[in-house]
Amino acid sequence: MGETSETRDGDDPPESQPDPGLGERLNVEGLTRWIYLDGHRGLLSGGLLVVVFVVSLLLIRSGLITPSEAGDVTELAGALIGGMLPFITVVLAINQLILSEEFGTTGTFFERLEETREYRRGIENHTGVRPTPAEPSEFLQVLIAKKRQTALGLREVCADASPELQDEIDDYVETTEPRDEAAVKTLEDATFGTFEVIGVIIDYDDPWQLQVIRRIQENYVDELSEAADRQLDRLEELLQDVHVARQYFKTVHMQQELADLSKVLLYVGFPTLLGGGFVVLAYGNLLALEFHPYVYAVVVSATITALFSPFAVLIVYVLRIATVARRTAADFGPFVLQRGLPDDEPGDAE
Repeated sequence: MGETSETRDGDDPPESQPDPGLGERLNVEGLTRWIYLDGHRGLLSGGLLVVVFVVSLLLIRSGLITPSEAGDVTELAGALIGGMLPFITVVLAINQLILSEEFGTTGTFFERLEETREYRRGIENHTGVRPTPAEPSEFLQVLIAKKRQTALGLREVCADASPELQDEIDDYVETTEPRDEAAVKTLEDATFGTFEVIGVIIDYDDPWQLQVIRRIQENYVDELSEAADRQLDRLEELLQDVHVARQYFKTVHMQQELADLSKVLLYVGFPTLLGGGFVVLAYGNLLALEFHPYVYAVVVSATITALFSPFAVLIVYVLRIATVARRTAADFGPFVLQRGLPDDEPGDAE
């Protein structure tokens, strides 16, 4: 008894792991999660640029930036334009990274197709759904729903087991069943490409669940009936299927995010370069027209904001890409190494 209890305590999810759904711990930090993960990147970029515009006006009002000095303004604009040029290299590098996954011989593509077919056949055998859905959100919904059903079946099969084993299984089912149900409901109306699907992918805790299943199999090997053992094997197979699907769809999403980043940087960067070049060449003539000082304050603030726009786009996209990567880093099989948002650093844990 004592040994089993000690093992259970030792295998509880570590603080670095969403226990087992990080989303619940982030309810009190909804704004943080929205900024790092859920928020629309366009809205975040716009909000960041509004902050830059307001700060620029405040700096002008305090006299730290002087719109009446053409040399100062053109020098600042030239420096920002020079800082934008490396974005061309960034865009090329991103596209090279994306395209590197698309190139290959006919044999390479045939092997990928065969591996995908084999994977889908395995899932059809594990779930009994034929054919499996082609849409990613429906595909995940089928897997998680079947896993939830199998977990509930495990509790029924072990109804006559020892109290210790029943407690172990009840703890597992009561912890995961509500989250499985919530994930299935989320996926019902979601479309792949929206962050609802990606939120389920990065929050799902299959490594922790695999560890629990294996612990039950090892600690109660002499108590498990043949039916219970089969049910645990089904659970392990389904969790492995969920894991492969999560990793694949996460990779596809990251490729889409990088492609969007590359495209938006081009859309934003080209007109920004033109506008910045115009300010460098024509601001002295604009001063000669002797407009109201507020006009020049707005022109300079707008110029600074526009020249910062590629940086804002890069920041908000890389913030989410890096957060998703960090949340799923080394997330493979029984290794539970997921991290939360940057606020959840190990050093901050009490």
